Amino acid sequence: METRAPLFAFAGKAFLDPQPEALRPAAEDLGLEDFEHALEGDAADLEREYVRLFLNPAGAPCPPWQSAQGAEGQLFGDAHHAALAWYRSGGVEANLDGQPADHIGLLLTYYAHLLESGAEPEQLERFRAGHLEWMAAYLDGVAAQARHPFFTLLAAFTRQLLAAE
Repeated sequence: METRAPLFAFAGKAFLDPQPEALRPAAEDLGLEDFEHALEGDAADLEREYVRLFLNPAGAPCPPWQSAQGAEGQLFGDAHHAALAWYRSGGVEANLDGQPADHIGLLLTYYAHLLESGAEPEQLERFRAGHLEWMAAYLDGVAAQARHPFFTLLAAFTRQLLAAE
């Protein structure tokens, strides 16, 4: 199995639903002690910060969708449709729950799937170019805006993973 895949899957899961009870065992299994410590404390504080950073209807400072970051500025636009096409071509039926397919968590999770399934380097590069390149600047913004150590750590961790690619 590709050793980077579980790390990308962890980051994807953390961006999708940062529930300490689900993430703590995964962090422990992966040897991510810093995350174990960052997940200590009140889960409600983590949830409040997640909503403030990513979902606040009054204006989230870090909306987690690729299409919200670029010139497109439209949810369910081109980036969403391109991500859906990738998922379908890989035989993955994404559980979107009304979420645009270009959510950072979904994209990282799918990249983990590509790594784990032994995708060809050209395929990995096409996906990176189309769906991961925007993340570096985005993660800098998350790190700057985060008030909870978990999200500061998650931004730095994900940035490192992407830089290593």
